Amino acid sequence: MRLELKQAIGTSIRSYRLKRDVSQESLGPSQPYISNLEAGRGSASLDKIEQMADVLGVHPISIIFAGYLISNDDANKDELIERIRIELAEIGL
Repeated sequence: MRLELKQAIGTSIRSYRLKRDVSQESLGPSQPYISNLEAGRGSASLDKIEQMADVLGVHPISIIFAGYLISNDDANKDELIERIRIELAEIGL
């Protein structure tokens, strides 16, 4: 089953949060906000993803990357990393 990216990012946030034993209350602006994100009923801004990543001790890209992998059954982690590497090289990074 393919999830929308916003739902998958919510799943990613929840997975990292539970793995690190962080409460919803500790993670963000409010418990209802985090609950809605995790349930796929909202979208987090990049600023909010960065704030949550900081609390979780992960890179913000890890949350987005995991969400993309969750949302796309055909995605291959290694192929996606290589694609990103190539695309960054295109812009000189």
